[in-house]
Amino acid sequence: MTSGPIWKNLILFAIPILLGDLFQQFYNMADSIIVGRFVGKTAFAAIGSTVNVTNIAIGLFTGLGLGATAVIARWFGAEDEKRFRQSIYTAVIMAIALGAVLTVGGIVITPSLLRMMDTPADVFREAEVYLKIYFGGMVGLVCYNILSSILRAAGDSKRPLYLLVFCCLSNIALDILLTAILGLGVAGSAIATLISYTVTIVF
Repeated sequence: MTSGPIWKNLILFAIPILLGDLFQQFYNMADSIIVGRFVGKTAFAAIGSTVNVTNIAIGLFTGLGLGATAVIARWFGAEDEKRFRQSIYTAVIMAIALGAVLTVGGIVITPSLLRMMDTPADVFREAEVYLKIYFGGMVGLVCYNILSSILRAAGDSKRPLYLLVFCCLSNIALDILLTAILGLGVAGSAIATLISYTVTIVF
């Protein structure tokens, strides 16, 4: 990022981020398609009814990640190792704390959120199960976005994309295993998402 044409560096840096955002949106889409194919129309509608909530969550994580990137990149560029490390620790602690708050708060308000969105009665129960499990993995989801932001702050936008591609592919495989083979329905789909994110964080 510090040598060569600025416009070229910016474009090459931005393309993996753009593709990563597209892959994150692909998660809910993959869940809906696989559940609709192997479980049924009601389950498909149940996951579809949660899209607005999950998109808001993704937007929140992305915004938090962008803020962390700006702060961390500043100290990385200034070669201030002490503040660079402090900003990383702060970002990770915030991610864990925010994830914990969203987990508890999300599970508690899930029924109210679904009622506010006028979720049909015939899909309400399955939508509630999916969303509660999804909220149950907030720590992992937030931490993934923060860790990706740390890599981007250090000038690496490709590795987070590679990890996200791996995450999406593992999510699809787990979706098929848990919903089609083990018959866990929408719960299996939500669990698959959480497992794939957790595995990616470990890598």
